Amino acid sequence: MHQRIKLALLLSLATLLILAACSGDSATQDWKVFTIEQEPSFNIQFRLPPRWLIDYAPTIGKTGQWDVILVPPKCSPDQEVEYQQNCVTLFAHIKGPSTFSKEAFFDLTSGDISLSPDGSSTAKLIGQDSFRVNGIKVEEFNHLITTSLGDVEMSTYFFETDSAYFTLITNLPYGAPESEIDQNFDLLLRSIEKTK
Repeated sequence: MHQRIKLALLLSLATLLILAACSGDSATQDWKVFTIEQEPSFNIQFRLPPRWLIDYAPTIGKTGQWDVILVPPKCSPDQEVEYQQNCVTLFAHIKGPSTFSKEAFFDLTSGDISLSPDGSSTAKLIGQDSFRVNGIKVEEFNHLITTSLGDVEMSTYFFETDSAYFTLITNLPYGAPESEIDQNFDLLLRSIEKTK
């Protein structure tokens, strides 16, 4: 009798674990998958939240770089006109032709960032973290920017594959309660995976 209870508990636990693993993808399973098919070295894909606009192109004057602009309907709850602001950008630097320096990037983002030539305006480093998304190591850097319109949190996410470096940057209101854009961006970030 005692063995049956153990077996029933074990089966219940296994079922719960399977359901929990599947439920993470269900939130984004109807979202469109984005990748740049004409650039084989852009070897990631991610799911695009509903109603988000996206535009991408090679960067003019920067060989091996692609700019991907992601525009949610609203970047903050008090934004009056939809799609008026861009608050999410992805830069892809193809290894080889791009002159991107990983070391210089970490030197810049791992501390305060000067925003003006005289150093009077800075983005203050307020935190950093690293985590894995589908086997990809992601380095996160959070900076606080004080503006006349309010405080902005600039979050920078760096990751790489064997063929490219990727930098994903968000600019969202600092200290605001979690909003739909925060939730959708987190789901987008967690959906990133290598294509090959």
